Amino acid sequence: MARVFVAADIHKKDEIQKIQKDLITYLNLENKYLKVVRPENFHFTFVFFGEVDKSILDKIVTKISEIEFQSFEIKYGMIGAFPNNNRAKVVWIGLDEKTADTFNQLSHLVMTKLTDLGSGLEMETDKEIIPHITLFRTKVTLSLKLQGPESFSSISDKMDTISVKKSITTPQGPIYENIISVNGK
Repeated sequence: MARVFVAADIHKKDEIQKIQKDLITYLNLENKYLKVVRPENFHFTFVFFGEVDKSILDKIVTKISEIEFQSFEIKYGMIGAFPNNNRAKVVWIGLDEKTADTFNQLSHLVMTKLTDLGSGLEMETDKEIIPHITLFRTKVTLSLKLQGPESFSSISDKMDTISVKKSITTPQGPIYENIISVNGK
């Protein structure tokens, strides 16, 4: 059994890490209250499956390997939080509106490919996807009062790879391993 998800990889991990560090400084947060995402784990999730057995994993890999898509430029947009900015537990960076629409079209393509995988597979398909990269999780609930760090909006990146990833849990945090990657045209 492996914890599996499908995600889009990003390239500008150093720039996103700088935003992450600047935000932690700007919000005056102490690291002891945070679970900071390591740069190698930055990605946009399309669907999280959780634990799946080998036969289901093989089906997921087959379906994702059949996807054909056009690579596209993305621009990072706002900083946000789940469940919301007043009760932040997960802090993330999202996409600007135009790129979010393109991401959602690609997300729809991925979900359509995966819908006929059959029973025994839990997928959250009815929720609206907010394209985001998790920057950190908080061990305390905080209120994000953001008016400052806007410089990130000029960062663009390329979304050109979809990967089926396996999450390996370690005491230092998860390690993600690509099982298969599909490159866009």
